Amino acid sequence: MNSYQRKAANLIAVVSIALAIVAASGAWLIVPGDGALTAALFAALAAIACGAMIYPMVVRLNNEQDRQSRHLLSSHVALLEAMGKAVAKRDSDTGDHNYRVTDIAMAIGERMGLGKAAMRALLSGALLHDVGKIGVPDRILLKPGRLDDHEMALMRSHVPQGEDIVDGIPSLEEARDVIACHHEKWDGSGYPRGLAGEAIPLGARIFAVADVFDTLCSPRPYKEAMSFETAWGIIRDDAGSHFDPKVVEAFRPIARRLYELHFNGDARRSRELLERQIRKYFF
Repeated sequence: MNSYQRKAANLIAVVSIALAIVAASGAWLIVPGDGALTAALFAALAAIACGAMIYPMVVRLNNEQDRQSRHLLSSHVALLEAMGKAVAKRDSDTGDHNYRVTDIAMAIGERMGLGKAAMRALLSGALLHDVGKIGVPDRILLKPGRLDDHEMALMRSHVPQGEDIVDGIPSLEEARDVIACHHEKWDGSGYPRGLAGEAIPLGARIFAVADVFDTLCSPRPYKEAMSFETAWGIIRDDAGSHFDPKVVEAFRPIARRLYELHFNGDARRSRELLERQIRKYFF
Protein backbone atom coordinates (compact mmCIF):
# COMPACT_ATOMS: atom_id res chain seq x y z
CA MET A 1 0.00 0.00 0.00
CA ASN A 2 1.50 3.34 -1.06
CA SER A 3 1.21 6.60 0.86
CA TYR A 4 -1.83 7.77 -1.10
CA GLN A 5 -3.65 4.47 -0.50
CA ARG A 6 -2.90 4.68 3.22
CA LYS A 7 -4.24 8.22 3.35
CA ALA A 8 -7.34 7.22 1.38
CA ALA A 9 -7.95 4.24 3.67
CA ASN A 10 -7.57 6.38 6.78
CA LEU A 11 -9.86 9.09 5.42
CA ILE A 12 -12.57 6.64 4.32
CA ALA A 13 -12.33 4.81 7.67
CA VAL A 14 -12.78 8.04 9.63
CA VAL A 15 -15.70 9.17 7.44
CA SER A 16 -17.33 5.73 7.60
CA ILE A 17 -17.06 5.58 11.39
CA ALA A 18 -18.44 9.09 11.69
CA LEU A 19 -21.36 8.21 9.42
CA ALA A 20 -21.88 4.98 11.34
CA ILE A 21 -22.12 6.90 14.62
CA VAL A 22 -24.54 9.43 13.12
CA ALA A 23 -26.66 6.70 11.49
CA ALA A 24 -26.73 4.58 14.63
CA SER A 25 -27.67 7.56 16.78
CA GLY A 26 -30.45 8.51 14.38
CA ALA A 27 -31.82 4.96 14.27
CA TRP A 28 -31.69 4.73 18.07
CA LEU A 29 -33.77 7.86 18.40
CA ILE A 30 -36.24 7.12 15.61
CA VAL A 31 -36.97 3.41 16.05
CA PRO A 32 -39.08 2.76 19.17
CA GLY A 33 -38.68 0.01 21.72
CA ASP A 34 -36.51 -3.08 21.53
CA GLY A 35 -35.84 -2.69 17.78
CA ALA A 36 -33.78 0.45 18.34
CA LEU A 37 -30.52 -1.39 19.07
CA THR A 38 -30.90 -3.67 16.07
CA ALA A 39 -31.71 -0.75 13.77
CA ALA A 40 -28.75 1.20 15.10
CA LEU A 41 -26.39 -1.73 14.46
CA PHE A 42 -27.71 -2.23 10.92
CA ALA A 43 -27.35 1.49 10.15
CA ALA A 44 -23.78 1.52 11.45
CA LEU A 45 -22.82 -1.60 9.48
CA ALA A 46 -24.38 -0.14 6.33
CA ALA A 47 -22.29 3.03 6.64
CA ILE A 48 -19.09 1.02 7.16
CA ALA A 49 -19.96 -1.28 4.24
CA CYS A 50 -20.43 1.73 1.97
CA GLY A 51 -16.97 2.95 2.92
CA ALA A 52 -15.48 -0.45 2.16
CA MET A 53 -17.16 -0.46 -1.26
CA ILE A 54 -15.94 3.05 -2.09
CA TYR A 55 -12.28 2.39 -1.22
CA PRO A 56 -11.40 0.14 -4.23
CA MET A 57 -12.95 2.65 -6.62
CA VAL A 58 -10.93 5.51 -5.11
CA VAL A 59 -7.73 3.45 -5.40
CA ARG A 60 -8.42 2.54 -9.04
CA LEU A 61 -9.06 6.16 -9.94
CA ASN A 62 -5.88 7.20 -8.17
CA ASN A 63 -3.81 4.50 -9.91
CA GLU A 64 -5.02 5.65 -13.31
CA GLN A 65 -4.34 9.28 -12.48
CA ASP A 66 -0.90 8.33 -11.16
CA ARG A 67 -0.13 6.40 -14.37
CA GLN A 68 -1.10 9.37 -16.53
CA SER A 69 0.88 11.78 -14.34
CA ARG A 70 3.98 9.61 -14.60
CA HIS A 71 3.58 9.43 -18.37
CA LEU A 72 3.38 13.22 -18.60
CA LEU A 73 6.34 13.60 -16.26
CA SER A 74 8.39 11.13 -18.30
CA SER A 75 7.60 13.11 -21.43
CA HIS A 76 8.60 16.35 -19.69
CA VAL A 77 11.96 14.94 -18.55
CA ALA A 78 12.60 13.45 -22.01
CA LEU A 79 11.95 16.88 -23.55
CA LEU A 80 14.41 18.51 -21.14
CA GLU A 81 17.06 15.95 -22.04
CA ALA A 82 16.44 16.23 -25.79
CA MET A 83 16.62 20.03 -25.79
CA GLY A 84 19.76 20.09 -23.68
CA LYS A 85 21.47 17.35 -25.68
CA ALA A 86 20.67 19.04 -28.98
CA VAL A 87 22.48 22.19 -27.85
CA ALA A 88 25.37 20.35 -26.17
CA LYS A 89 26.11 18.46 -29.38
CA ARG A 90 26.73 21.73 -31.20
CA ASP A 91 29.81 22.68 -29.21
CA SER A 92 30.98 19.45 -27.56
CA ASP A 93 30.15 16.78 -30.17
CA THR A 94 28.12 14.70 -27.66
CA GLY A 95 25.50 15.25 -25.01
CA ASP A 96 27.82 13.94 -22.31
CA HIS A 97 28.59 17.46 -21.05
CA ASN A 98 24.98 17.92 -20.02
CA TYR A 99 24.89 14.57 -18.23
CA ARG A 100 28.12 15.25 -16.35
CA VAL A 101 27.46 18.82 -15.34
CA THR A 102 23.92 18.03 -14.20
CA ASP A 103 25.03 15.13 -12.01
CA ILE A 104 27.88 17.20 -10.54
CA ALA A 105 25.51 20.08 -9.76
CA MET A 106 23.02 17.69 -8.17
CA ALA A 107 25.75 16.17 -5.98
CA ILE A 108 26.69 19.64 -4.72
CA GLY A 109 23.02 20.48 -4.15
CA GLU A 110 22.61 17.37 -2.03
CA ARG A 111 25.68 18.27 0.02
CA MET A 112 24.12 21.68 0.67
CA GLY A 113 20.82 20.15 1.78
CA LEU A 114 18.54 21.47 -0.96
CA GLY A 115 14.91 20.32 -0.77
CA LYS A 116 13.22 18.22 -3.43
CA ALA A 117 11.64 21.17 -5.28
CA ALA A 118 14.96 23.04 -5.39
CA MET A 119 16.75 19.90 -6.62
CA ARG A 120 14.21 19.45 -9.39
CA ALA A 121 14.66 23.06 -10.44
CA LEU A 122 18.44 22.61 -10.40
CA LEU A 123 18.21 19.50 -12.55
CA SER A 124 15.91 21.19 -15.08
CA GLY A 125 18.09 24.28 -15.23
CA ALA A 126 21.28 22.27 -15.59
CA LEU A 127 19.89 20.31 -18.53
CA LEU A 128 18.75 23.50 -20.26
CA HIS A 129 21.45 25.94 -19.13
CA ASP A 130 22.81 26.60 -22.62
CA VAL A 131 19.58 26.27 -24.58
CA GLY A 132 20.07 29.82 -25.88
CA LYS A 133 23.18 28.70 -27.79
CA ILE A 134 20.83 27.44 -30.45
CA GLY A 135 20.84 31.06 -31.65
CA VAL A 136 24.66 31.45 -31.69
CA PRO A 137 26.33 30.94 -35.11
CA ASP A 138 28.66 27.94 -35.47
CA ARG A 139 31.51 30.18 -36.62
CA ILE A 140 31.51 31.66 -33.10
CA LEU A 141 30.48 28.61 -31.11
CA LEU A 142 33.16 26.42 -32.67
CA LYS A 143 35.90 29.00 -33.14
CA PRO A 144 39.19 27.46 -31.92
CA GLY A 145 40.81 30.79 -31.02
CA ARG A 146 39.96 33.71 -28.76
CA LEU A 147 36.74 35.60 -29.55
CA ASP A 148 36.90 39.31 -30.34
CA ASP A 149 34.62 41.79 -28.57
CA HIS A 150 31.84 41.54 -31.15
CA GLU A 151 31.97 37.73 -31.18
CA MET A 152 31.99 37.65 -27.37
CA ALA A 153 28.87 39.82 -27.29
CA LEU A 154 27.14 37.38 -29.63
CA MET A 155 28.26 34.43 -27.52
CA ARG A 156 26.95 36.06 -24.35
CA SER A 157 23.60 36.65 -26.02
CA HIS A 158 22.83 32.96 -25.43
CA VAL A 159 21.69 33.84 -21.91
CA PRO A 160 18.80 36.20 -22.83
CA GLN A 161 18.00 33.98 -25.80
CA GLY A 162 17.68 31.04 -23.43
CA GLU A 163 15.38 33.05 -21.19
CA ASP A 164 13.23 33.90 -24.21
CA ILE A 165 12.97 30.23 -25.18
CA VAL A 166 11.55 29.14 -21.81
CA ASP A 167 9.50 32.31 -21.27
CA GLY A 168 5.80 31.57 -21.00
CA ILE A 169 6.23 27.79 -20.73
CA PRO A 170 5.07 26.86 -17.20
CA SER A 171 6.74 23.44 -17.22
CA LEU A 172 10.12 25.05 -17.93
CA GLU A 173 9.78 28.00 -15.53
CA GLU A 174 11.74 26.24 -12.79
CA ALA A 175 14.79 26.14 -15.09
CA ARG A 176 14.90 29.93 -15.47
CA ASP A 177 17.21 30.78 -12.54
CA VAL A 178 20.05 28.62 -13.84
CA ILE A 179 19.54 29.66 -17.47
CA ALA A 180 19.47 33.36 -16.58
CA CYS A 181 22.23 33.49 -13.95
CA HIS A 182 24.79 30.73 -14.50
CA HIS A 183 27.34 33.25 -15.83
CA GLU A 184 26.93 35.68 -12.94
CA LYS A 185 29.88 35.85 -10.52
CA TRP A 186 29.99 36.15 -6.75
CA ASP A 187 31.89 39.46 -6.95
CA GLY A 188 29.45 41.02 -9.42
CA SER A 189 31.71 40.87 -12.48
CA GLY A 190 29.63 38.34 -14.38
CA TYR A 191 26.91 38.76 -16.99
CA PRO A 192 24.27 39.60 -18.13
CA ARG A 193 23.03 41.56 -15.08
CA GLY A 194 26.15 41.89 -12.94
CA LEU A 195 24.47 40.31 -9.91
CA ALA A 196 26.62 39.71 -6.85
CA GLY A 197 26.61 37.51 -3.75
CA GLU A 198 23.30 36.08 -2.62
CA ALA A 199 21.42 38.16 -5.18
CA ILE A 200 22.41 35.32 -7.52
CA PRO A 201 19.95 32.42 -7.07
CA LEU A 202 21.51 29.53 -5.16
CA GLY A 203 20.82 27.05 -7.96
CA ALA A 204 22.79 29.22 -10.38
CA ARG A 205 25.67 29.57 -7.88
CA ILE A 206 25.83 25.80 -7.52
CA PHE A 207 25.62 25.22 -11.24
CA ALA A 208 28.39 27.75 -11.96
CA VAL A 209 30.89 25.65 -9.99
CA ALA A 210 29.78 22.43 -11.71
CA ASP A 211 29.82 24.02 -15.16
CA VAL A 212 33.28 25.57 -14.88
CA PHE A 213 34.73 22.39 -13.36
CA ASP A 214 33.35 20.32 -16.22
CA THR A 215 34.63 22.81 -18.79
CA LEU A 216 38.11 22.74 -17.28
CA CYS A 217 38.22 18.94 -17.20
CA SER A 218 36.87 18.44 -20.73
CA PRO A 219 38.55 18.92 -24.13
CA ARG A 220 37.06 21.71 -26.21
CA PRO A 221 37.85 23.01 -29.73
CA TYR A 222 39.94 25.75 -28.15
CA LYS A 223 41.74 23.81 -25.37
CA GLU A 224 42.91 20.48 -23.94
CA ALA A 225 41.37 18.86 -20.87
CA MET A 226 43.01 19.79 -17.54
CA SER A 227 44.02 17.40 -14.78
CA PHE A 228 41.97 17.21 -11.60
CA GLU A 229 44.64 19.04 -9.61
CA THR A 230 44.77 21.95 -12.07
CA ALA A 231 40.99 22.22 -12.38
CA TRP A 232 40.38 22.01 -8.63
CA GLY A 233 43.08 24.60 -8.01
CA ILE A 234 41.27 27.08 -10.26
CA ILE A 235 37.92 26.44 -8.57
CA ARG A 236 39.50 26.78 -5.12
CA ASP A 237 41.35 29.97 -5.97
CA ASP A 238 38.24 31.59 -7.49
CA ALA A 239 36.13 31.08 -4.34
CA GLY A 240 35.03 34.52 -3.22
CA SER A 241 35.49 36.08 -6.66
CA HIS A 242 33.85 33.90 -9.30
CA PHE A 243 32.20 31.40 -6.97
CA ASP A 244 30.20 31.38 -3.75
CA PRO A 245 32.72 30.19 -1.10
CA LYS A 246 30.06 28.03 0.60
CA VAL A 247 29.37 26.20 -2.66
CA VAL A 248 33.09 25.59 -3.22
CA GLU A 249 33.40 24.30 0.35
CA ALA A 250 30.51 21.89 -0.24
CA PHE A 251 32.13 20.72 -3.47
CA ARG A 252 35.61 20.20 -1.96
CA PRO A 253 35.11 16.77 -0.29
CA ILE A 254 33.32 15.25 -3.31
CA ALA A 255 35.26 16.85 -6.17
CA ARG A 256 37.81 14.08 -6.73
CA ARG A 257 35.21 11.32 -6.53
CA LEU A 258 33.08 13.10 -9.13
CA TYR A 259 36.12 13.61 -11.33
CA GLU A 260 36.91 9.90 -11.20
CA LEU A 261 33.31 9.00 -11.96
CA HIS A 262 32.88 11.30 -14.92
CA PHE A 263 36.28 11.83 -16.50
CA ASN A 264 38.15 8.56 -15.97
CA GLY A 265 35.50 6.07 -16.97
CA ASP A 266 32.93 5.07 -19.55
CA ALA A 267 30.90 8.06 -20.77
CA ARG A 268 27.76 5.96 -20.33
CA ARG A 269 28.31 6.13 -16.58
CA SER A 270 27.41 9.82 -16.57
CA ARG A 271 24.11 9.05 -18.24
CA GLU A 272 23.37 6.28 -15.72
CA LEU A 273 24.15 8.56 -12.78
CA LEU A 274 21.84 11.24 -14.16
CA GLU A 275 19.06 8.71 -14.61
CA ARG A 276 19.31 7.89 -10.91
CA GLN A 277 18.91 11.56 -10.06
CA ILE A 278 15.87 11.83 -12.34
CA ARG A 279 14.21 8.82 -10.72
CA LYS A 280 15.02 10.14 -7.24
CA TYR A 281 13.63 13.64 -7.69
CA PHE A 282 10.95 13.34 -10.37
CA PHE A 283 9.30 9.96 -9.70
